[in-house]
Amino acid sequence: MVVFEFDGLTIAYDHAGTGDPIVFLHNLGGDRGIWSAQFDALAATRSVYAVDWFGYGDSTVPDDGYTIDRYLRLLAAFVEAHDLRDVTLVGNCFGSAMSLLHARRNPAGVRALVLVNPLTAATLRPTRSGLAARALRRVPLDPLGRALRLPSAIAGLVVREQLGGRTGGEVVASLRRRWTEPRRLLPITAILRELPRLAELDTFRPDGDFPPITTVWGERNRVLSAAAGRRLDTTLRPDRSLVLPRCGHLAMVEDPDPVTDAVRAAA
Repeated sequence: MVVFEFDGLTIAYDHAGTGDPIVFLHNLGGDRGIWSAQFDALAATRSVYAVDWFGYGDSTVPDDGYTIDRYLRLLAAFVEAHDLRDVTLVGNCFGSAMSLLHARRNPAGVRALVLVNPLTAATLRPTRSGLAARALRRVPLDPLGRALRLPSAIAGLVVREQLGGRTGGEVVASLRRRWTEPRRLLPITAILRELPRLAELDTFRPDGDFPPITTVWGERNRVLSAAAGRRLDTTLRPDRSLVLPRCGHLAMVEDPDPVTDAVRAAA
């Protein structure tokens, strides 16, 4: 593990390999460990980075400041500080949304995007997670997020909801442990009020100069809607679109090889 200082926060990341740069960005509720299979496989030929967003993994969990703009500033600062030119951004869920937003602001600096289960207003809306997000958006949950610690049984249910039927071995066990740690709910509760902003991605139509896009969906995703993802493909017009059967929200963990191959082909 290496650390990067941003806005007075310590940001944890892993780095390995040399060659063209790839940055892996996790989902809300995840950490950089979800990309371990892709990270290890691609380090042989690429310079790979896997980052913990602030609030997650081994990064600082601040009391406040959970905004889309601040996460985008973190991503831009990380890319600049490491002089990552012609970078491939690989995200899951929120990580995909941030990758796409970053590329809209800095298209010349991005080589390609691999968007796994991209989070937008439309892909979130039809699911139980979307219903909960809308119901709780205006409720002041930050104090609860700071104080509440999930029992292991509930943490197990939270992680199981993200799986499509396959098991994820040690990565999934690690996520379950993370969810039982203090303050792990805070980043989720605090970002809810920001998620409607991601509606801009539902109408975004890349032009011919935009970096090439690959989309990957877990067919059994219960956190985001794969059906809405297919509709999103009609506006994003990805160069390649991949749907993985029997996979859910953690497709890169459940069926790692096709995701690794998609990243390798894009980068």
